[in-house]
Order: sequence, then C-alpha cells, then structure tokens
Amino acid sequence: MAQPNYWTMLTPAGRAKVKNAIGTGLKINITKFAVGDGEILPNAEGLSNEVFRGLINSSVAVADAESLVEVVGIVPSSEGGFYVREAAFYTEDDEAFVIVKYPETFKPSIEANASAELGIKAVIDVVQSDVVNLKVDPSMVYATQSWVENEINKFVGLLSLDGGNFTDSFPNSSPIDGGVI
Repeated sequence: MAQPNYWTMLTPAGRAKVKNAIGTGLKINITKFAVGDGEILPNAEGLSNEVFRGLINSSVAVADAESLVEVVGIVPSSEGGFYVREAAFYTEDDEAFVIVKYPETFKPSIEANASAELGIKAVIDVVQSDVVNLKVDPSMVYATQSWVENEINKFVGLLSLDGGNFTDSFPNSSPIDGGVI
C-alpha cells in the first residue's frame, strides 16, 4: 500500500515514551508544538526547517476511541509570512513526540494585511489515551465551538420560561430580560 500524502506519526522518542508510560504509569506531557516549511519524512525525529514554535492549545481524549488523543496547536495571527508543510508536537523535555506531514498552507503575516490564525490538529494513536496528560495552557486557549456549546448548555439548565417571561431559576426573581418574550 502506498504512503498517504499527509500523515501523523509518533517519532522513535514518542514510541519510547508511550512504552515507558504504559509500563511505569507516568504520564506524558505534550506542551509545545512547532511548524516548519521543509519536507518531512516518515523516519524524521523532528522538523527539517522550523519557522514557529509555541504552546499547545489543547489536548483531549477522542470520544469512543480508547487509544486516540487529539492535540491542537495554533499559530497566532501575529506570526506569519511563511509556508507550513510540517508540524511537530513536543513533550516537556523538548523531544519531538509526534510529527505531521501537513498540506502546504501559506500563513500570511500582519504586514501583508491578510493575517489569520492557523490551527494544527493531530490525532495520535497512543495505544492507551490515559498515558497522555490531558491539559490546556490557560494563557493560550482558544475556545472551540463544542466547548462553547457545552458551557452554554450548562447555564441554559439554570434558566426556565416562567409564564412567558425569561427568568433565572431562583424563586421570587424578576424577568432578566425586562419583559415578556
């Protein structure tokens, strides 16, 4: 079978960390990610030409898949003026855990008046998702649509329709919208 055009693959160091985590119970902390404009090969241990490095945005276990972890990194709008062809996610000791062959994408710069954020998502097969520490750096978080929906749904449960007036769930409260719907 031919190699796919784009892929995500554990590095040799990443495979060793997964084996160690399964054996010892010590979790893997994926903390950083980087993108590059070089050509990456399946046997690479890191990026061939790094152009940006930052903190990950999030890491979560994939629902209904015991072995998969989704890790997201975002290149902020303040960075750019380069192509992205490769990406890597790094553990806290700065070893490349996983490498990604990414479809060539131009990341514009603010100076070009076309600035945008670029999200890089990797779904990683780690045999057991509980070997990876699932956490988010609160200083670098961008809310996903599903997170916002979940948070809104939590608060909607506290609200109720009361005789046509939209009120909170506490007794003897007045309509929060000042009138009827």
